[in-house]
This record gives sequence, structure tokens and C-alpha cells, in this order.
Amino acid sequence: MNTDSKPWYKQFWPWFIIAVPVSSMVMGVIMITLAMDGEDSLVRKNWYKDGMAINQRVDKQNKAKELGIQAYFTLKPGSQDLLIDMDNLDLANQPELIVELMHPTLEQRDRSIKLYLTPGQQYYAKLDTLPHGMFYILVKTADSPWELEGRINFSNPLEKHPLIPNG
Repeated sequence: MNTDSKPWYKQFWPWFIIAVPVSSMVMGVIMITLAMDGEDSLVRKNWYKDGMAINQRVDKQNKAKELGIQAYFTLKPGSQDLLIDMDNLDLANQPELIVELMHPTLEQRDRSIKLYLTPGQQYYAKLDTLPHGMFYILVKTADSPWELEGRINFSNPLEKHPLIPNG
């Protein structure tokens, strides 16, 4: 009979058996650290206030439906010109529109754009960068009792594309 005379710490199997739970603990600590340090950009910082303001926003959207206000977006191919045609809006009293673009997942792609009324009765803004993909949109004026909310896909060049209501 031949017995192995090496001590246990020079054997392969004890170290293999120890390595499995130790590596699990190390990976668990790494995952907990990432979860605690990472910021979830899908949740807004002022989510409570946003929730409390839902009724006001619904009232404003209902007012827009009642007035028949609609928005049509045009993003000309090869340019960075954004044009918006508005239906049933008193253009003489509304020289500016505010458009908030909100990306569904990436907060750093959110932006607010101010559009100005042109002599051709359209609202115009020159964009610094072209949006790409799906965005949630909020169209309003600074002091209006209405607002339009919806979504739009900027992946394709838009020619008089209507704002699609959320829901």
C-alpha cells in the first residue's frame, strides 16, 4: 500500500472545494457594491412630485383634446430643422412652444427645446444634434392651460408626422 504523504494544503481538492464558496462570496460583494453605487436613471429623482402632479397633467391633456389641439412634426432629411404645425391653436397669442424630449431609458438623452413661430405659421428650431429612436414628447407653451403628451420615433425622416398619444 502506498499512502500519500503530502500535507492537506499541498493537495488539489481541498483548495478546489474552498475556492467555490470563496469565489461566490467575492462575486456577491462585487454585485452588492455595484447595486449600491449605481444610480437607476429610469426612476426620476422627484418621482413623488411627478405622481402628485398627474391629475393636473391629465386635466391639461383633456383640455387639449377639448380644444382639438394637435401637433405634426417635420424633421427634414439632411438638415437639423425641426418644424411643428399646430392645429386649432391661436398662433397670434402663442409665439413660442416648448418641447420636452424624454428618452425611455437614457436620462442623458433627455432635452428641452424651445421653438419659435415663423412667418409661415410653423414653429421652428434648429437642433444641435438629431434625435434618434423612440422618445416621449411633451408639447406645451409657457402659460397654457393645455399640453400634448405622446411618443414619436425619430429613426426615420419625418414629414408631417402626427404626435401619437401615450396609452
